[in-house]
Amino acid sequence: MKTHGALYLVATLLLAAPWLLPDYALEVAVQALILALFATAFNLVFAETGLLSFGHAAFFGAGAYASALLMQRASWPYLTTLPAAVLTAGLLALIIGFFSVRTSRIYFTMLTLAFAQLVWAVVHKWYAFTGGDNGITGLHPGALWGDVRALYYLALALFALGFALVRMLHHSPFGYALRAIRDNPARAEAVGLSPFGYLLAAFSFSGALAGAAGFLQVAWQRSAFPDFLYWTKSAEAIIAAILGGAQALFGPALGSLVFVELGAFVQARTEYWPLVLGLVLLALVLFLPRGLAGLGGRRARG
Repeated sequence: MKTHGALYLVATLLLAAPWLLPDYALEVAVQALILALFATAFNLVFAETGLLSFGHAAFFGAGAYASALLMQRASWPYLTTLPAAVLTAGLLALIIGFFSVRTSRIYFTMLTLAFAQLVWAVVHKWYAFTGGDNGITGLHPGALWGDVRALYYLALALFALGFALVRMLHHSPFGYALRAIRDNPARAEAVGLSPFGYLLAAFSFSGALAGAAGFLQVAWQRSAFPDFLYWTKSAEAIIAAILGGAQALFGPALGSLVFVELGAFVQARTEYWPLVLGLVLLALVLFLPRGLAGLGGRRARG
C-alpha cells in the first residue's frame, strides 16, 4: 500500500509540475524526461541482456534527424514525424544489431561504438542532405509544441508509454527468456531459445525507443546536430542508468533526473561540471554500487 501511495504522489507531482515550476525549471524537467526515455531504452539492452551498447546515440540521432528532415524538407507537422522517427531508429538498430548481437561482451561494445561513429561521420560530412556539422536549425514544431508546458506533457506521455512497455516486457516470457540468455546462453539454447533472435528483437525495440527520445530532442532544441549521434550522447544514457541503478526498472529515470538537475545546478555556478560528475560517480561506485535505487533495497527492482 505504501508503494502505491508513493506512486500516486509521484504521478500527481509530475502532472502538476508545469503549474508549479517556472519556465526555466520546466525546460530542465523536459530535458530530464528526454534523457529518462533514452536511458530506459538503453537499459533494456544493458540490464536484460548484460550487453553494454555504446551505439545508442546512433538511434537517438536517427530519430532526431528523421523528424528534422521531414519537418524541413517535406513540411510535415512535428507530431506526425514521430512514427517515422521511431521506425527509422528501429530499422537502424535492426541493421546494426544483426551484426553486433552475434558477438559478446567487449566485442559487442566495440562493434556498436564503431557503427555509431560510422553513422556520425556520414551525418557530419553529408552537407547536401544533413547539413553536415552545421546541423539542421530553425525548426518550428508549431505553436502548440513550441510551448514548454505542452512539450512537457508530450515528453511525459512518451516516457510513461516507453516505461510501461519496458516494464511489461520485463515481466513477460520474453523478458524471462532474455535474462536466461544473459545468465547462461548455452543452457538457454539447449532448452530451445534462440539467443540471436531474442537479442536482435530486444536491441531493435530498444533502438526504436531511443529514436522517440531523439524526436523529443528536436522540439526541445528546435534543431538537430551531429552531436546527437556522437558517442558522448551514449555515455549520458550509460551514466544515468548507473547513477540511478541499472538493475531497477525506474533506476535510469531516477539517474536521469539527478544527472540533468545536478548538471544544471553546477554549470550555473562553475565551469567544472566534468570534475563534479567524476567525483559523484567515484563516490557512487565506492559506496553505492547499486545506484541511487539501491537505497530502496530489494523492492527497488520494480
